[in-house]
Amino acid sequence: MHTIELTIVLLILTGLGGALVRWARMGLPIFLVVIGAAASLLPGLDRVSIDPQLFLLLFIPPLLFADARVLPRRDLLQVLRPVLLLALGLVVLTVVVVGYTLHWLVPSMPLAVAFTLGAIVTPTDAVATVATTAGLPLPNRVSHIINAESLLNDATGLVAFKLAVAAAAAAAGFSTTDVAVNFLLMSGGGVCAGYVIQWLGRQLRQRLVDIGVDDPVLQTLLTVLIPYAAYLAAEALQVSGILAVVIAGLWTGGKEVRGLSAESRRHAREVWRMISYVFNGLVFVLLGLQLRHMLAAVGHYDAAWLAGLAFGVWALLMALRLSWVWLSAHVRFRLQWGWAGARSGPDGRRMFLVGWAAVRGSVTLATALSVPLLTTAGLPFPQRDLVVFLAAATIVLTLALNGIPLPWLIRKLQPPADDEDAREESAARVALARAGIAAVQSVLAQRADDQGRDFAEQLIHRYEGKITLREGDAAAAAVKAEHISGARQLRLAGIQAERDCLHRLHAQTVINDETLRLLEEELDEREMLSSADALRG
Repeated sequence: MHTIELTIVLLILTGLGGALVRWARMGLPIFLVVIGAAASLLPGLDRVSIDPQLFLLLFIPPLLFADARVLPRRDLLQVLRPVLLLALGLVVLTVVVVGYTLHWLVPSMPLAVAFTLGAIVTPTDAVATVATTAGLPLPNRVSHIINAESLLNDATGLVAFKLAVAAAAAAAGFSTTDVAVNFLLMSGGGVCAGYVIQWLGRQLRQRLVDIGVDDPVLQTLLTVLIPYAAYLAAEALQVSGILAVVIAGLWTGGKEVRGLSAESRRHAREVWRMISYVFNGLVFVLLGLQLRHMLAAVGHYDAAWLAGLAFGVWALLMALRLSWVWLSAHVRFRLQWGWAGARSGPDGRRMFLVGWAAVRGSVTLATALSVPLLTTAGLPFPQRDLVVFLAAATIVLTLALNGIPLPWLIRKLQPPADDEDAREESAARVALARAGIAAVQSVLAQRADDQGRDFAEQLIHRYEGKITLREGDAAAAAVKAEHISGARQLRLAGIQAERDCLHRLHAQTVINDETLRLLEEELDEREMLSSADALRG
């Protein structure tokens, strides 16, 4: 099947999955894998293949960048130590333990190849994790740890993978010192490359705004190019492209261009929302399409032995992760090393959720497929088909066994909720309302006309209502929220009447298509404002 036709089919399958998932008792990622696997039975879709390097370049940079740019940097710093213990300590532990265990279980698999598989299945995937946990009532601290870890250990896992593949392809021994030095160089270089590229991109966008070029499409296009530029620059320097993308996303999200218009910000949010949705879907559909081919490649192995080995790898990964989360949390509490949890010690429910939300996804798939076919000596890469199969099986098992029961586990465990973000938001809304009152009052003192003064007093009254919602007693806040809700219902009714009239005028050819689009866009903006939650004021 040609590339254009395949792209259209993949987009159709992604849209189909998004439309049908509401009736499926599973998350969207695993549902899209099922749809992809079912579609692989159709003629023309049974032998779909994709270049792993192209896959990494096309999908991974924008997806990781999109997740990193919305990760709150202040909250990341608050959970940095547990995140680093997971993204560095657990990665190293998993590579070593999985490598030696597989070498013991499959003696024909060289140790360097076993380490390669350990590096492939080690990192939790930011794309899959966000897609699986989206909309779930996870405590904020748990959510920040999971999302930040999945971003950082993608980078550390890929660095470990490159080093292990180099050793396996060379079919020679490797020095622990050389591995450690290369790891530091690749990681440090990736951080520097990502920071420099995002700084250059932000400076370019800032200069354009300063000279009056604030076109929303252009500004959004430049933000989309930043992750690709960071990845390509880092790879050209032979450092970690994944880590460069993550760092670029973190800094881009934390420092917006000054003077950027509201329209440009809104346009960027909508475009990145679409990119995340479409690319996420394509990744999991492609995984489903690849499953038949991966199973066929290991068809000469005993099916029961393969299934047992796949479940064994999953069980080992979960045992290592749950043990590491529990041990590291208690050690940090006992030593007071960056501990920011409860005074009574780690909460078992939160620790279990951090350990269980360990979904693998697109990065694991891409790295598995990028294992070379031949060694440097021109010989077939040892056990490559088995490595790719076990990596794919790990993705499917974590999506199914970890992702599907996660909502039920959260409801069952009922972990203590974090209300810090809610209090922070409430205080910020009050501060904004008071700033608005001060600005309007300064103008009110200068207005002499009654109509202008009446309008200013109405604005002040609306701002005071926002403060009442947040700081007033419960009864007064409930009454105010009811009044706001009623007023918005009236506005929505009026907007709907205007919309009906607009379409009648268009149907009667009183107005043309251009006028229809112009006026309907204005109605859409007013409707979005009027549809906001009443409790937001």
